[in-house]
Amino acid sequence: MSVQQFSAMDRTTINWASGTSTELFIHPAKASFAERNFQFRISTATVEAEESTFTFFEGVTRHLMILKGNLELIHEGHYTKHLKPYEQDIFSGEWKTRSKGKVTDFNLMLKEGATGLLRHQRLDGNTSVKLTASTDYYFIYLTSGLITFQDGKLANAGDFLYLKKDSELILYAKRASDLVLIEVSCSK
Repeated sequence: MSVQQFSAMDRTTINWASGTSTELFIHPAKASFAERNFQFRISTATVEAEESTFTFFEGVTRHLMILKGNLELIHEGHYTKHLKPYEQDIFSGEWKTRSKGKVTDFNLMLKEGATGLLRHQRLDGNTSVKLTASTDYYFIYLTSGLITFQDGKLANAGDFLYLKKDSELILYAKRASDLVLIEVSCSK
């Protein structure tokens, strides 16, 4: 099968100082977020404090996309950026970063040997899109709506799909839906 579907029951959620973090995928499979021995990690998080300080991640490039709420990111000594839903920032996990605002966000963390990107795609109800997995790892996270794929299977908000490299998938939105498309390539 060219598509794997993961529901919310397939996830681990941990608490952190200002909210929660829910891991969607980690590579390699036996890697541990706590041990920081991953090549890449995909997660969602809630920021429940009005102000928070980001965890230091040595050697990690962070892609952060807002799903709900508004966030001000303050990268001390670099720049400040204001993010609304589906806007993103890419920054070093080694930067001293603070934030202001309560949000739900989407995270892609990459270490040496991994490159990637996040992209938002909105589908109006009763429309379809054909996606092709042209990278080593290609994922689809449904943030809102309801879609069908591959022989009528349903995906609800919060579902996470993994599409094998060089596979194609047609998604049909039964109602207006928002997707986060995640592409990752690994050189190791």
